[in-house]
Amino acid sequence: MKRLDTHKKALYELRFSPMCKPAGEVSNLTQQEGHTTRAHVIMMWRVAEDMIDWGPREAELLYESTLDSISEAFDVFHYPISRYMLDARADVWDAGLAPDCVKEVVAATSAQTVERPPIVAEGEALLLASEIAQLEDTTLLDSTRVALLNAGVDASPWVAPSGALAYALGAHAVAKEQALKVKEGIRDSGAQTIIADGPETAWVLKNIYPEFNLGLAEDVTVRLLSEVLAEAQAPPKREVWTVFVHDSRPAYLIAEGAPDTRAILPGYFYDESIFGSGIVYEAPRHIVDSMGGQRVFGTWTRALAKSSGSDDGLWLTHPELAAGLAEQRLDYALGLGAVTLVTDSPIAAAHLSKYIGERPLEVKLLSELLIGG
Repeated sequence: MKRLDTHKKALYELRFSPMCKPAGEVSNLTQQEGHTTRAHVIMMWRVAEDMIDWGPREAELLYESTLDSISEAFDVFHYPISRYMLDARADVWDAGLAPDCVKEVVAATSAQTVERPPIVAEGEALLLASEIAQLEDTTLLDSTRVALLNAGVDASPWVAPSGALAYALGAHAVAKEQALKVKEGIRDSGAQTIIADGPETAWVLKNIYPEFNLGLAEDVTVRLLSEVLAEAQAPPKREVWTVFVHDSRPAYLIAEGAPDTRAILPGYFYDESIFGSGIVYEAPRHIVDSMGGQRVFGTWTRALAKSSGSDDGLWLTHPELAAGLAEQRLDYALGLGAVTLVTDSPIAAAHLSKYIGERPLEVKLLSELLIGG
């Protein structure tokens, strides 16, 4: 039985939902109808109803995209479109039909060598750097460790793939194997507090591991790095400067509240909190505010934040599309008058930094901002 079979009714209802167009990301970049959420939904519905089979082009379209969680946030009924996309990708992967670029990325993450986790002293924490593990180097780990030490938190770092990337690309067996290693590593470390280096790491620990029946022990608590840093003593204020906070896609998947229906009304820019609620959004903003930052925002913020191109493996499988999304995100921040773009996602920070070019804009990971790096 295909995973998509369980979503037939929802896909039927969603085929002509008006939320598809304005929330489009890759489609707004390429202007191709096949990249719209509506086209994805119709394609998945037809596959679920056995009208068509997955073919090379259908599989390609499925991966020339993000997981479309922005569309589920934009939709007033919040259909879990990202869930449908994840299940469709898993069906395609299991059928051996994933594009070669996807198979290469999964093979690369599967081949990563993982060192044993450090043994954590009683009362200390384990910093799980799984977003950083996807990058070519661990430079961003330095600012993260310093920021934690400045906050009075002693956390031993462990760079290890969490399985999030493989899961997002549909390779559940690879994801489960990595999840098992992480769970065993956490157990062996003795840590009772796990600090996730970014929202994606927190998402997979909180949502996906239980799906694999690999939930962490009851006495283990998962906390966001931004949450821990926001609880520390306020850092010294800087001169007032204009900041745009970029929320990565996994933030929506672990947020406490979806957008209020007012958020999608044209021209609504009065209360940013109605664009999504939860500590994953509030912690970075609290830090920026405490430092004297003048925050700016527009429609595409919090749960409606458009992708930087670093989400869902797109930056590795289709780098040209991911580059276009990064350019759009940087231009959006500039258009709002920002001089600094801040994000709590190491992958987003590293990805966006590559495309600044001549723009009068700096990109900072939250920990870099805190230590003045």
